[in-house]
Amino acid sequence: MHIDHWMMFGTFAEQDHFAYPSKDAYRGVVINANMAAHASEGLAAFLLEKTANHTYIIDPLTHSFQHDPYYISGKDRELKSSIAAIAESYGSPVRETAGQRPITPADFKKGSVLEDFVTRCLTFQSSTLSQIMKESDAIKYLEATDQDLHPYALVAPYFFMTEATLDAWLEVAKRAADVARRTVKSSKLFISVVISRGVVADRDHRKKLVDAFNPIEADGFLIWVDDLNEHQASSWELTGLLELARALRKDGRREVINLHGGYFSVLAAGVLGKSAMSGVTHGPEFGEFRSVVPVGGGIPIARYYVPAIHSRIRYRDALRFFNRKGWLGSTKAFFQNVCDCSECKQTVGGDVGNFVKFGDSETKDVRRAGGVVRIDFPKTETKLRCLRHYLQRKFLEYRFAATASEKQIVDDLELGRTELEEVMGLDAVAHLALWKKTLLKS
Repeated sequence: MHIDHWMMFGTFAEQDHFAYPSKDAYRGVVINANMAAHASEGLAAFLLEKTANHTYIIDPLTHSFQHDPYYISGKDRELKSSIAAIAESYGSPVRETAGQRPITPADFKKGSVLEDFVTRCLTFQSSTLSQIMKESDAIKYLEATDQDLHPYALVAPYFFMTEATLDAWLEVAKRAADVARRTVKSSKLFISVVISRGVVADRDHRKKLVDAFNPIEADGFLIWVDDLNEHQASSWELTGLLELARALRKDGRREVINLHGGYFSVLAAGVLGKSAMSGVTHGPEFGEFRSVVPVGGGIPIARYYVPAIHSRIRYRDALRFFNRKGWLGSTKAFFQNVCDCSECKQTVGGDVGNFVKFGDSETKDVRRAGGVVRIDFPKTETKLRCLRHYLQRKFLEYRFAATASEKQIVDDLELGRTELEEVMGLDAVAHLALWKKTLLKS
């Protein structure tokens, strides 16, 4: 069994991580349309030089235009240049409304507006990066055809649907997918299903989605459930995600990729989940769940990914828990019980005290409303160590979920729960039991 491991491109500062732990670790790269529009030459060079097979999908981000313009505007309240670029490429109705007001379903009901919008959106995806790669000096050193340089699949325009807006937007999304299917001839076509947690948890809502999209001869689906943190999700949400993925997958005849998934989704795509999905995407940093409407970031802190519970936690908490378990008593205990990935072996070496390198920080003065406070920020080297450890563990998780037996996977979940419940508390490990119960029952 195989699980497609996709990675979400965030910033150019992260581009070297797509070759870690190896260039061929990932099936491909998912790139947001605003990045493709804003830095097309840089992204083309990245795909040719920093990835193994320059496989990519461009997320058209058409949902961006249905939200309050505040979220796509800069500090000066002007429309962000990258969003303006894709609005211009997509044409009406977003070209006229972007930054002024949200689009509504009514904007797509006049004449050929929807048909033109879909066609321009698909053209943007198919040509923006492929043309630059085709004309690049680097291409002469690679054995790549013109078709190799095109996206892995084209994505039909899509819209975010909640319980309250499902009926109104689903009709538009279905029409857009129908047009895309008639338009796309020589490429794969994917449909994005971007929904709220309330929609995925409701059986009737899921049926509406499946009934609308399944008749369309799409090659695959991208699923994005708004802010679905699998470590905190309810059984209804997890079960709904599984059932939706399976219904769209059609017994393995279609690809279904969770755009922002964690270890539960990886298990769902593997042996224990009986390939409910074909693949899972995450970002180098915090990409295992994501809000559809952007939210502000907090103060960065060092986080260490704990393999036993498949979760990233604050370094200070990890240090406390590992000390309670006696796992920082020796390098042997650490490598046996915590992690023996290449990054941890290199960082810890022969002295378990070197685990502190995963939490090294520097104190900076930060101005607050009440004055100046001193806050610890992780050093650049610290963030890099934590990130490389995380990526190494994710690579191992995908392989384990795809190749281990059902019993081995269940035993691993149970071991993590029993080993750490006594020091971390039930709330911190209860997700492992819920994952196991949900996957075994489904």
